[in-house]
Amino acid sequence: MRESQSSTRAEPHLLYPHDATMPPGKAAMAALQQTIAMFVGCITPALIFSSVVGIDPATQSYLISICLLASGLGTLLQAKRFGIVGSGLLSINGTSFAYVDLLLRAGNEGGLPLACGMALAAVPLQFVLAFSLPALRSIISPLVAGIVVLAIGIDLIPVSGYYIAKGVGETTTWTISTSVAATVIGLLIASQISKRKTIRMYAPIIAIAVGYALSSFFGIIHWPDWKSNNWIMIPTPLAYGLAFKWELLIPFAVIYIVSSIEAIGDLSATASFSGMKTRGIEFWLRIRGGILSDAITSAFACVFNGFPTATFSQNNGVIQLTGVGSRQVGFYVSGILIVAALLPQTGFLFSAMPNPVLGGVTLVLFGMIASAGVRMILQEPLDSANMLVIAVSLGLAFSIPSQEHFVKELPEFLAAILSSKVATAGLTAIAMNCLTIKTMKS
Repeated sequence: MRESQSSTRAEPHLLYPHDATMPPGKAAMAALQQTIAMFVGCITPALIFSSVVGIDPATQSYLISICLLASGLGTLLQAKRFGIVGSGLLSINGTSFAYVDLLLRAGNEGGLPLACGMALAAVPLQFVLAFSLPALRSIISPLVAGIVVLAIGIDLIPVSGYYIAKGVGETTTWTISTSVAATVIGLLIASQISKRKTIRMYAPIIAIAVGYALSSFFGIIHWPDWKSNNWIMIPTPLAYGLAFKWELLIPFAVIYIVSSIEAIGDLSATASFSGMKTRGIEFWLRIRGGILSDAITSAFACVFNGFPTATFSQNNGVIQLTGVGSRQVGFYVSGILIVAALLPQTGFLFSAMPNPVLGGVTLVLFGMIASAGVRMILQEPLDSANMLVIAVSLGLAFSIPSQEHFVKELPEFLAAILSSKVATAGLTAIAMNCLTIKTMKS
């Protein structure tokens, strides 16, 4: 559906707003950049699960394919907006890291069937949350969403440092790793300073290409051992069955709440970067549609023995970096992911990205996500009440969750919340916002 002009606001960085029509070549290039930003993150939960739980290569290949297929379908639902389903934004879906710990626990107790079964059993809560959101918009304000986005960015930033440092002393030296990462970061900075729109739009691809070239020169590109005799993947419902345990239901339900809060932040950032308003009933209908899309896609993935999906934060950084927020790009991304899912051997092309290159790109992208959170927070007046909400939310988010020995001693449902910085920030911000609203009205 085409939006009215009143729902769009001018953004100086934006080259293609959410409903703009792009030339196919430019749209395909923008889609490739979005896919590169999320591809490794999308398949990593499946790789971690396979390694820790110990599933066979054929099952691992199928799991990766289903995760990619669900991500492609979820991205299509988000961009297209079928009725009340979808946000109508360039919101990229991928397998969510929020569920990894619980999926590993379920996997160690009952393998892939229990992991998928529990994820499917708890997904109805996300449907309920989605339909409740318009009524909750007074307590989930731009301030709350901004705190969540800021927490997401800050929480993700150390991951970029991990990739830059990964392998130093084993497969590479610190000078090589930092040189490659610094070159990538420098190119991204230079592209933002440049006044040429083409350079800015293709900045991630240029930076990654140069990073690959440098990595090849230094001999640090390592192609993964990804072997399969099948060149086509056939999705099969309940291919490995489903299982259920009551004691895991509440922790999985909590994570769906967490995922929904993260989605509010992600979709708010996407709307902001794409030139859309982040207030009003139309905005909240978009948020509801986006979370409904996540719920439907997660249910689909679990039925086919894959993992739940969610909006991907890092792709908002790509929108900010390139100035391309057109949802048309989402259709291309969806096509790329679905083709990659049906042709499993194509996955290794993306997963071979050298760690310093990935670290350099994500450092800038994750930093931009955090800055987007700051911008959303500044939409509200920074009075003493709002400052208190920010202080307590971020204070709890980056204090208690870092104390693993303390979190392990908590009851299971509390540990499920307080083990996540983003969950702690989001739920605390909501509670504090309700408290300040009630105090101001009394």
